Amino acid sequence: MGDGFGNSHEAVGWALRRVRTPIYDRPSIWELGRKTSGRDFLPGLNEWDKVAEAALILKNMERHCTKQHQAVILTYFTGGTVRETGVLIEYLAKYFGRDRWFVMEIVLNWAKGKRMRHTTEWWAKKYAVNQSTITRWTQKIKEKLDELFEFGMSVVDDALIASGHIERA
Repeated sequence: MGDGFGNSHEAVGWALRRVRTPIYDRPSIWELGRKTSGRDFLPGLNEWDKVAEAALILKNMERHCTKQHQAVILTYFTGGTVRETGVLIEYLAKYFGRDRWFVMEIVLNWAKGKRMRHTTEWWAKKYAVNQSTITRWTQKIKEKLDELFEFGMSVVDDALIASGHIERA
């Protein structure tokens, strides 16, 4: 097993965590007490080089993905806390002709895995439709999210293999 990434899922997840982690020049008592994640990717690099590699991974994703694919990937990995989540919600709301608040709940549920704030019964009452209709709408939106995510990650996979960040199996 090498020190590199096995797939784009590992690489993008690591890159997003890496660019959001502060770098300390000397260890503090808080840093020493922090739990470490299981696997240390690219152990031969110093902390600044790791940030640079993370930026290259994210730039590769940006360069090769469409805005929708980039938005769905970032939403998935950040739990919907990035600006691109709003772009994704607007895109899906227009694509399906649904209320953006309804779509937002579904997207955040998909990204975070949390329970939705409102029940299907509540949404059915709001839109004056059957609960099965709300369930069908929800499934279609989640299927579209999965489709966009899978295609986007395959594009990122190819880009990161070409850049040498992922080793071919």
